[in-house]
Amino acid sequence: MAIRASKPGDWLILPLKGWSTRKLGRPWLSRSASEVPPYSITEIARYARNLGYEDFVYLNIGEPDFETPAHIREAGIKAIREGKTHYTTDIGISELRDGISKKLSTENNLDFSPNDITVVSGSQEGIAALAQTLFDPGDSVIVSDPYYPSYVQNIELRGARLKTVPLRKENGFQMCAEDVRKAVDSRTKAIVIVSPNNPTGGMQDETELRAIADIAIENDLVVISDEIYEYITYGSHRHVSIGSLPGMQNRTIIQNGFSKAYAMTGWRIGFVATPPEITQKFQEVHRATVICPPSVSQYAALAALQGPKESVQRMVKEFGERRSFVMKRVRELDDVEANEPAGAFYLFPDFSSYTVDDHGLALDLIREAHVVTVHGSGFGEQGRGRLRISFAASMERLDEGFNRIESFLKKFRN
Repeated sequence: MAIRASKPGDWLILPLKGWSTRKLGRPWLSRSASEVPPYSITEIARYARNLGYEDFVYLNIGEPDFETPAHIREAGIKAIREGKTHYTTDIGISELRDGISKKLSTENNLDFSPNDITVVSGSQEGIAALAQTLFDPGDSVIVSDPYYPSYVQNIELRGARLKTVPLRKENGFQMCAEDVRKAVDSRTKAIVIVSPNNPTGGMQDETELRAIADIAIENDLVVISDEIYEYITYGSHRHVSIGSLPGMQNRTIIQNGFSKAYAMTGWRIGFVATPPEITQKFQEVHRATVICPPSVSQYAALAALQGPKESVQRMVKEFGERRSFVMKRVRELDDVEANEPAGAFYLFPDFSSYTVDDHGLALDLIREAHVVTVHGSGFGEQGRGRLRISFAASMERLDEGFNRIESFLKKFRN
C-alpha cells in the first residue's frame, strides 16, 4: 500500500496487513490533522497567557468590548426561566429562521426561504460544516491573501488546495477580479469573499463584486460570502452582498451571525443561508456536528433581530471614533504605514521598515512591552511585516497600547 510521507512528493510503501500511522512516527493523528496549520490568533493568545503578566494590553481580540444589549440578555434569561433549555430542531427554531429570511430580504436584497437557512453554533461551526459539505481532495478554492485562518484550516483539512489572490494596500485591500480570473483552474469549485475583511479592514466595492460575479457564473463556481462585519462600516462605505447581484442568488452561500454586531461572541450563534441544491446535505453535516445550536442563544438572537438597533449604531459610532484615534497614533509612529479601515475593527499596519519578521516582532511586543497583537503572516504571506491591531478595545487601552508600541519601536530601532 502506498501512502504519502511527511515530505511532499515522497511516498512510503507499506504492507496492507497490520500497517498503521504509528510506523510513520505520527501516532493516532490523521494526516490532515497532523498537518493542519496553526490558528495564529489562538497561538499568539496562548503564548501571552502562558507568560502570565497581569498588565497586558490586549489588542489582539476580535471581539467588541461592549456588553450584549440588555433586551437580548433578558430574552436569554426569559428563555431559561421558561424552560427553553432542551434540544430544538436541528436547523434552528422556525421563528429565528423566519426572522433571518426577512432580514436578508429587506436589508440585503436576498431571497432565501427559511428552509434554506441553518442556524449554526457560531461562524466557526458554519465554516467547518461548509468545508465538509463542499470540498473533496484535489478541489481548489480561491481565497484572499491575507485570509481569515479558519477558512484555510478547514479547506486544508478536506485535502483541497488553496489558490490565493493578493489583497493590495493600493486598492484598499480588495480582492480584484483580474487576480481571481488568473487563479481559476479546472478543479476550482469556490471563491471565498470576506467583506468587510478580517484582518485588513478592507471592503469590496460593487464594481469588483460584479466582475467577480461574472467569473463565478462563467466558470460555474459557488461563492461563500462571509458578511459577519456587514454593519460595521465607516464613512461612505456600505456593504453589498454579492448574492444580490444578477445571476448570483443561486450560487451564493451567506455566512453570517450575531457575534460582532450585537456583542454576542460568547453566545455562539450564527447562520448560513444556502442555495436549495446544497441545503439538505449541508444540514446533514451540521446535524452530525452539533445536533442543534444552543437553545437559549437562539431566543436571544431572535430578540436581536426583532429589537431596537440603537445599540448597534452606538457601537459603530464608537468604533468610528476609535478608528480615527488609532489612525492618528499609527501615523505618529516613525516609518509605519497603515490604510484606513473601511469596515470591521482592525488596523493592519506595515512594520517592515523595522523587520520582516512580524512573528518575532509580535512576540517581542508581548514579552517586552506587554502588548498583544497578532502577526500579519499568520493571515498569509501578504501579511508578512504587518501586525493586526484590533481597536475593539477602550480608548484608554488603545492609548496605553500605542504608548508602549511607540516606546518599544524607539528601543528596537536603536
